[in-house]
Amino acid sequence: MKKITVLGALMLLPMFAFAEGLTAYEIASRAYNQESGKTSFYEASLTIQAKSGASRVREISLRKKLYDGVKKTLITFSAPKEVAGVAYLSFEYDSKKADAKESENWLYMPAMKKVRRISGSSRQDDFMGSDFTYEDIGDRGLNKDNFTLVGEEKVEGSDCWKLDCVSKDSSEKIPRRILWVRKDNYIPQKVQLFDQRGELQRELVCSDIKQVDGFWTVNKMVMTNVQTGHFSTIQMKSLKHNIDLSDNLFTVSSIERGIKK
Repeated sequence: MKKITVLGALMLLPMFAFAEGLTAYEIASRAYNQESGKTSFYEASLTIQAKSGASRVREISLRKKLYDGVKKTLITFSAPKEVAGVAYLSFEYDSKKADAKESENWLYMPAMKKVRRISGSSRQDDFMGSDFTYEDIGDRGLNKDNFTLVGEEKVEGSDCWKLDCVSKDSSEKIPRRILWVRKDNYIPQKVQLFDQRGELQRELVCSDIKQVDGFWTVNKMVMTNVQTGHFSTIQMKSLKHNIDLSDNLFTVSSIERGIKK
Protein backbone atom coordinates (compact mmCIF):
# COMPACT_ATOMS: atom_id res chain seq x y z
CA MET A 1 0.00 0.00 0.00
CA LYS A 2 2.10 3.20 -1.63
CA LYS A 3 -0.24 6.04 -2.31
CA ILE A 4 0.21 9.13 -2.03
CA THR A 5 -7.40 21.36 -3.98
CA VAL A 6 -4.71 23.11 -2.20
CA LEU A 7 -6.92 25.47 -0.19
CA GLY A 8 -6.42 28.77 1.54
CA ALA A 9 -2.96 29.46 2.84
CA LEU A 10 -1.55 26.26 1.34
CA MET A 11 -1.61 28.03 -2.02
CA LEU A 12 1.19 30.25 -0.74
CA LEU A 13 3.57 27.37 -0.08
CA PRO A 14 6.30 26.44 -2.60
CA MET A 15 5.81 23.37 -4.76
CA PHE A 16 9.08 21.86 -3.53
CA ALA A 17 9.85 22.44 0.13
CA PHE A 18 12.88 20.90 1.80
CA ALA A 19 12.94 18.46 4.71
CA GLU A 20 16.31 17.31 5.90
CA GLY A 21 17.63 17.81 2.36
CA LEU A 22 14.65 16.09 0.66
CA THR A 23 11.99 17.74 -1.47
CA ALA A 24 8.32 16.87 -1.15
CA TYR A 25 8.54 14.97 -4.44
CA GLU A 26 11.58 13.02 -3.25
CA ILE A 27 9.78 11.96 -0.07
CA ALA A 28 6.78 10.81 -2.11
CA SER A 29 9.09 9.04 -4.55
CA ARG A 30 10.83 7.10 -1.77
CA ALA A 31 7.43 6.06 -0.39
CA TYR A 32 6.26 5.00 -3.86
CA ASN A 33 9.42 3.07 -4.67
CA GLN A 34 9.56 0.97 -1.50
CA GLU A 35 11.51 -2.23 -2.05
CA SER A 36 9.40 -5.38 -1.76
CA GLY A 37 11.40 -7.89 -3.75
CA LYS A 38 10.82 -9.31 -7.22
CA THR A 39 7.75 -11.21 -6.04
CA SER A 40 5.45 -11.26 -3.05
CA PHE A 41 2.51 -13.34 -1.88
CA TYR A 42 0.13 -12.80 0.99
CA GLU A 43 -3.10 -14.12 2.38
CA ALA A 44 -5.40 -11.73 4.19
CA SER A 45 -8.92 -11.10 5.39
CA LEU A 46 -10.96 -8.16 4.10
CA THR A 47 -13.65 -7.16 6.61
CA ILE A 48 -16.32 -4.74 5.41
CA GLN A 49 -18.29 -3.16 8.25
CA ALA A 50 -21.35 -0.93 8.04
CA LYS A 51 -22.18 1.84 10.49
CA SER A 52 -24.90 -0.42 11.92
CA GLY A 53 -22.25 -2.94 12.96
CA ALA A 54 -23.12 -5.55 10.35
CA SER A 55 -19.99 -6.99 8.77
CA ARG A 56 -18.88 -9.20 5.90
CA VAL A 57 -15.56 -11.03 5.79
CA ARG A 58 -13.73 -11.93 2.58
CA GLU A 59 -10.68 -14.18 2.34
CA ILE A 60 -8.22 -13.02 -0.28
CA SER A 61 -4.80 -13.86 -1.69
CA LEU A 62 -2.50 -11.39 -3.43
CA ARG A 63 0.42 -12.13 -5.72
CA LYS A 64 2.81 -9.57 -7.19
CA LYS A 65 5.61 -9.94 -9.68
CA LEU A 66 7.94 -7.27 -11.02
CA TYR A 67 8.80 -7.51 -14.69
CA ASP A 68 10.87 -5.08 -16.77
CA GLY A 69 9.16 -1.82 -15.82
CA VAL A 70 5.83 -3.53 -15.17
CA LYS A 71 4.36 -4.52 -11.80
CA LYS A 72 1.75 -7.25 -12.20
CA THR A 73 -0.70 -7.85 -9.36
CA LEU A 74 -3.24 -10.64 -8.99
CA ILE A 75 -5.88 -10.63 -6.24
CA THR A 76 -8.16 -13.64 -5.82
CA PHE A 77 -11.10 -14.30 -3.49
CA SER A 78 -11.49 -17.75 -1.92
CA ALA A 79 -14.34 -17.25 0.58
CA PRO A 80 -17.20 -16.94 1.28
CA LYS A 81 -18.88 -18.96 -1.46
CA GLU A 82 -20.60 -16.01 -3.13
CA VAL A 83 -17.28 -14.34 -4.00
CA ALA A 84 -15.06 -17.41 -4.42
CA GLY A 85 -13.33 -17.30 -7.80
CA VAL A 86 -13.47 -13.52 -8.22
CA ALA A 87 -10.11 -12.34 -9.54
CA TYR A 88 -8.57 -8.93 -10.19
CA LEU A 89 -5.52 -8.52 -12.43
CA SER A 90 -3.56 -5.28 -12.72
CA PHE A 91 -0.55 -4.18 -14.79
CA GLU A 92 1.15 -1.01 -13.50
CA TYR A 93 3.73 0.59 -15.80
CA ASP A 94 6.81 2.56 -14.76
CA SER A 95 5.50 6.13 -14.33
CA LYS A 96 9.03 7.57 -14.62
CA LYS A 97 9.14 6.72 -18.33
CA ALA A 98 8.00 9.49 -20.66
CA ASP A 99 6.01 7.02 -22.78
CA ALA A 100 4.56 5.08 -19.83
CA LYS A 101 1.14 3.57 -20.51
CA GLU A 102 -1.81 3.91 -18.19
CA SER A 103 -2.37 0.92 -15.94
CA GLU A 104 -4.38 -1.99 -17.30
CA ASN A 105 -6.92 -3.68 -15.01
CA TRP A 106 -9.33 -6.58 -15.37
CA LEU A 107 -11.98 -8.04 -13.04
CA TYR A 108 -13.31 -11.57 -13.49
CA MET A 109 -16.71 -12.40 -11.98
CA PRO A 110 -17.49 -16.15 -12.08
CA ALA A 111 -21.25 -15.56 -11.97
CA MET A 112 -21.03 -13.59 -15.21
CA LYS A 113 -18.36 -15.86 -16.70
CA LYS A 114 -16.54 -12.96 -18.30
CA VAL A 115 -13.78 -10.46 -17.70
CA ARG A 116 -14.58 -6.76 -17.31
CA ARG A 117 -11.97 -4.11 -18.10
CA ILE A 118 -11.54 -1.49 -15.34
CA SER A 119 -10.24 1.75 -16.84
CA GLY A 120 -10.38 5.53 -16.61
CA SER A 121 -12.58 6.95 -13.86
CA SER A 122 -13.80 3.43 -13.01
CA ARG A 123 -10.49 2.90 -11.18
CA GLN A 124 -11.86 5.21 -8.47
CA ASP A 125 -14.96 3.05 -7.95
CA ASP A 126 -15.18 0.91 -4.81
CA PHE A 127 -13.44 -2.46 -4.88
CA MET A 128 -15.87 -5.34 -4.30
CA GLY A 129 -18.17 -3.29 -2.06
CA SER A 130 -15.37 -2.20 0.26
CA ASP A 131 -14.18 1.30 1.20
CA PHE A 132 -11.03 0.77 -0.87
CA THR A 133 -11.09 1.70 -4.56
CA TYR A 134 -9.39 -0.11 -7.41
CA GLU A 135 -6.80 2.67 -7.42
CA ASP A 136 -6.21 2.33 -3.66
CA ILE A 137 -5.19 -1.31 -3.99
CA GLY A 138 -2.88 -0.56 -6.90
CA ASP A 139 -0.22 2.07 -7.45
CA ARG A 140 -0.95 5.69 -8.21
CA GLY A 141 1.84 7.00 -10.44
CA LEU A 142 3.87 9.94 -9.14
CA ASN A 143 3.32 11.82 -12.40
CA LYS A 144 -0.39 12.29 -11.57
CA ASP A 145 0.10 14.69 -8.62
CA ASN A 146 1.87 17.83 -7.47
CA PHE A 147 3.43 17.52 -4.00
CA THR A 148 3.96 20.10 -1.25
CA LEU A 149 5.49 19.59 2.17
CA VAL A 150 3.16 21.20 4.72
CA GLY A 151 4.66 20.09 8.02
CA GLU A 152 5.87 17.32 10.29
CA GLU A 153 3.65 15.42 12.74
CA LYS A 154 3.70 12.33 14.92
CA VAL A 155 1.16 9.69 13.84
CA GLU A 156 0.60 6.38 15.66
CA GLY A 157 3.74 7.16 17.66
CA SER A 158 5.97 7.69 14.60
CA ASP A 159 7.54 10.91 13.30
CA CYS A 160 6.14 11.69 9.86
CA TRP A 161 6.40 14.19 7.04
CA LYS A 162 3.03 15.61 6.03
CA LEU A 163 2.55 16.01 2.28
CA ASP A 164 -0.25 17.72 0.39
CA CYS A 165 -0.84 15.83 -2.87
CA VAL A 166 -2.99 17.55 -5.48
CA SER A 167 -4.05 15.83 -8.69
CA LYS A 168 -3.01 17.44 -11.96
CA ASP A 169 -6.45 16.40 -13.24
CA SER A 170 -8.95 18.42 -11.19
CA SER A 171 -11.86 16.37 -12.56
CA GLU A 172 -10.86 13.27 -10.57
CA LYS A 173 -13.28 12.02 -7.92
CA ILE A 174 -10.51 12.42 -5.34
CA PRO A 175 -8.49 15.47 -6.45
CA ARG A 176 -6.56 15.90 -3.21
CA ARG A 177 -4.84 13.70 -0.63
CA ILE A 178 -2.93 14.41 2.57
CA LEU A 179 -0.18 11.86 3.13
CA TRP A 180 1.80 11.20 6.32
CA VAL A 181 5.08 9.41 5.52
CA ARG A 182 7.22 7.88 8.27
CA LYS A 183 10.69 9.36 8.53
CA ASP A 184 12.37 6.12 9.57
CA ASN A 185 11.25 3.90 6.69
CA TYR A 186 9.18 6.01 4.21
CA ILE A 187 6.06 3.92 4.79
CA PRO A 188 2.79 5.94 4.54
CA GLN A 189 1.30 5.88 8.04
CA LYS A 190 -1.94 7.69 7.25
CA VAL A 191 -3.75 9.10 4.22
CA GLN A 192 -6.73 11.44 4.05
CA LEU A 193 -8.72 11.66 0.81
CA PHE A 194 -10.83 14.68 -0.12
CA ASP A 195 -13.76 14.80 -2.52
CA GLN A 196 -14.64 17.31 -5.23
CA ARG A 197 -16.18 19.66 -2.65
CA GLY A 198 -12.92 19.73 -0.71
CA GLU A 199 -14.47 17.72 2.14
CA LEU A 200 -12.76 14.79 3.83
CA GLN A 201 -14.27 11.63 2.38
CA ARG A 202 -12.09 8.75 3.59
CA GLU A 203 -9.15 8.13 5.89
CA LEU A 204 -6.65 5.28 5.75
CA VAL A 205 -4.63 4.31 8.84
CA CYS A 206 -1.81 1.76 8.58
CA SER A 207 -0.51 -0.15 11.58
CA ASP A 208 1.53 -3.19 12.65
CA ILE A 209 4.33 -2.05 10.35
CA LYS A 210 7.34 -4.33 10.56
CA GLN A 211 9.99 -6.03 8.46
CA VAL A 212 9.16 -9.31 6.75
CA ASP A 213 11.94 -11.07 4.86
CA GLY A 214 13.93 -7.85 5.19
CA PHE A 215 11.22 -5.60 3.66
CA TRP A 216 9.07 -3.09 5.53
CA THR A 217 5.49 -4.33 5.45
CA VAL A 218 2.11 -2.94 6.50
CA ASN A 219 0.18 -5.75 8.18
CA LYS A 220 -3.06 -3.90 8.90
CA MET A 221 -4.93 -1.22 6.93
CA VAL A 222 -8.21 0.39 7.97
CA MET A 223 -10.03 2.58 5.45
CA THR A 224 -12.90 4.59 6.96
CA ASN A 225 -15.50 6.51 5.00
CA VAL A 226 -15.97 9.40 7.43
CA GLN A 227 -19.06 10.59 5.55
CA THR A 228 -20.98 7.32 5.99
CA GLY A 229 -19.35 5.68 9.02
CA HIS A 230 -18.63 2.61 6.87
CA PHE A 231 -15.13 1.09 7.12
CA SER A 232 -13.05 -1.77 5.75
CA THR A 233 -10.05 -3.58 7.23
CA ILE A 234 -7.34 -5.58 5.49
CA GLN A 235 -5.51 -7.80 7.97
CA MET A 236 -2.51 -9.78 6.80
CA LYS A 237 -2.37 -13.46 7.79
CA SER A 238 0.82 -14.51 6.04
CA LEU A 239 3.29 -12.84 3.73
CA LYS A 240 6.33 -13.98 1.79
CA HIS A 241 8.73 -12.19 -0.55
CA ASN A 242 10.93 -13.42 -3.40
CA ILE A 243 9.17 -16.73 -3.89
CA ASP A 244 8.66 -18.53 -7.19
CA LEU A 245 5.53 -17.34 -9.01
CA SER A 246 4.76 -18.57 -12.51
CA ASP A 247 4.40 -15.97 -15.27
CA ASN A 248 1.31 -17.88 -16.43
CA LEU A 249 -0.62 -16.72 -13.35
CA PHE A 250 -0.59 -13.11 -14.50
CA THR A 251 -2.75 -13.40 -17.62
CA VAL A 252 -6.39 -12.69 -18.43
CA SER A 253 -6.90 -16.26 -19.63
CA SER A 254 -5.57 -17.53 -16.30
CA ILE A 255 -8.10 -15.64 -14.19
CA GLU A 256 -10.88 -16.87 -16.46
CA ARG A 257 -9.83 -20.48 -15.80
CA GLY A 258 -9.65 -19.88 -12.04
CA ILE A 259 -6.64 -19.53 -9.75
CA LYS A 260 -6.02 -22.25 -7.22
CA LYS A 261 -5.09 -21.04 -3.74
